[in-house]
Amino acid sequence: MRPADRAAARSAAQLRGGAPCRIARTARLLALAALLWVLAPGAAWAQLPDLADLSAQYMPGAALEDPRPTRAQVTSYEASVNVPLPVGEKTFLIPGAMYHVEAVSYADALPGFDQLRAFHSVDVSVLFVQLLPRDWSLSLRVAPGLAGDFEGFDGGLARISALGLVTHTLSEQLVLGGGALASFSFGTFLPLPAAYVDWTPTPYLRLEAFLPGFATAKLLFSDRVELGLRADLAGNAYAVRDARVAGAWPCAAQPADDPATEPDERVARPERCVDHIAYSVATAGVTLGVRAFGTVWLTAQAGHTLFRRFEPMNADDDGIPGEGQSIPDVLFFRAGATWRIPKS
Repeated sequence: MRPADRAAARSAAQLRGGAPCRIARTARLLALAALLWVLAPGAAWAQLPDLADLSAQYMPGAALEDPRPTRAQVTSYEASVNVPLPVGEKTFLIPGAMYHVEAVSYADALPGFDQLRAFHSVDVSVLFVQLLPRDWSLSLRVAPGLAGDFEGFDGGLARISALGLVTHTLSEQLVLGGGALASFSFGTFLPLPAAYVDWTPTPYLRLEAFLPGFATAKLLFSDRVELGLRADLAGNAYAVRDARVAGAWPCAAQPADDPATEPDERVARPERCVDHIAYSVATAGVTLGVRAFGTVWLTAQAGHTLFRRFEPMNADDDGIPGEGQSIPDVLFFRAGATWRIPKS
């Protein structure tokens, strides 16, 4: 196999190493949890989500295990918007949309290494919220979408996710909830239980968690400043349709074989062809929120990653042996702006 072909075959994953495919599927569940929470019900503000949110996250470059000495740096951007539509006094229908992109840049890349630079996801959603008697509420949400490098489009990019959540307001200080998440993508159905808690023991402290997505503790200062700690689990899976990958061995048979290598490159090997990749990350850090005007908040978070991993998958949604890689943990910085729904 020629060096350029080897690089093309594996650069979609930008990695090498071993890991079970359940890690990649867990990444999709984590992405699902983060995605659904954008429009999932909160304890306050009549169970309605934020009206709009913009954010950017920067992680400095880190060395890849293979090919060395290549370094990859990831910057993420995300935008979401939701439009609450009252259907009745206690019934709401909220259409929404979200766009997310992972932008990758490289340093010290070797010749022949295909630099796949962007992975996108677009989701549109409908959230139904029904406020029930005795301080109960029901939320149902469905969100179809697309995820991939957007170098080509086919049915493999499509995905759909759903959420069902019931919450109960036990007091003005405590709300508990539970339900389930589910997604279908790349031919695999993934269910997951979900739990929610929102506890404000004092007017100056709020503890909130949506598991398995995030947990946060905030100090509140006169409805103007929020300072706290936050931990997140997130991830996504992206279809790879770049011609440099699809046209290289093992995805496509080559006209000639390199006698210096063991595999016969004249025969494609679909089980080793990268159809999509999964990326998962865990982070923890300090958060700061400042109300700029009205219900518009500016936010910032600085911290450290606790876990990062790429995992390439074939068209059967099976992990490709020897092609996974854990990425070194790094510091990160996230900034954003959120338009919250008014309390009244």
